Amino acid sequence: MDNPEHKIWLEGVSKVLYTNGRPLPVLERVDFFAQDGEFVSIIGPSGCGKSTLLNIIAGLEEPDGGAIRFGGHDAPSRLGLAGYMHQKDLLLPWRTVLDNAILGLEVQGVPRSEAHRRARLLMGRFGLTGFESEYPYALSGGMRQRAAFLRTVLAEKDLLLLDEPFGALDALTRVHMQEWLLDLWESLKKTIVLVTHDVDEAVLLSDRVYVLTARPGRVKLVQRVDLPRPRRYDMVTWGEFVALKATLVRSLREESHPDRGAEAHIPGARELRHGSTEVPQ
Repeated sequence: MDNPEHKIWLEGVSKVLYTNGRPLPVLERVDFFAQDGEFVSIIGPSGCGKSTLLNIIAGLEEPDGGAIRFGGHDAPSRLGLAGYMHQKDLLLPWRTVLDNAILGLEVQGVPRSEAHRRARLLMGRFGLTGFESEYPYALSGGMRQRAAFLRTVLAEKDLLLLDEPFGALDALTRVHMQEWLLDLWESLKKTIVLVTHDVDEAVLLSDRVYVLTARPGRVKLVQRVDLPRPRRYDMVTWGEFVALKATLVRSLREESHPDRGAEAHIPGARELRHGSTEVPQ
């Protein structure tokens, strides 16, 4: 049931898309909530509607059924209520890091000088000090993602939607970005909803993890993550972490094709199958 502590609350949300005139059910009676200041992840098989669910929360798409509330109030029009970051950084190549960061503020009508001032105040926390005048081509993948995330945070929304923001990064950079995001989230006190294919990432970052079924996506499991905070990456070797990961991977594998090839789409499945808890170096 919805309550005022729920930053976002969905009940019975369904969505049907049409391909060549034929209906394609994508989401079916999804119940979901994220409380104020909570970090929630969504995982599931490819094509199960995870990104569509984020688009619905953001107001980019409308559900065909169900109810959506923000902060305890009906939200028939949700555009602009959440910050949204995609897997691709979507930085404009002709704008500097500083000017990319203020894009959302400019769209909101904030004067350019004031937008620059706000962005400069956060450059250090995002590891971008000294790179304000650089263009995106000169940045590493991790720095581009931090610049894109700075742009999202500067929109000053209490709810942030992240759609696989680290999925395109190499393994080591992704680990560094996960630890950076943990530190940043704990200081910003924002509500974050993350879509990811990385089970380790979901467990490490989240207070709760939603597992969706294969299309049409339905909520199969809601797993609370009771690991202590602040968190750090070496927790992936803890017995409690491995047990949580095993529960999520088992739930995901039940949604995949029974052959072993399906495990390639579930990061960590092969390692758990063979009992390995090796930490990437």
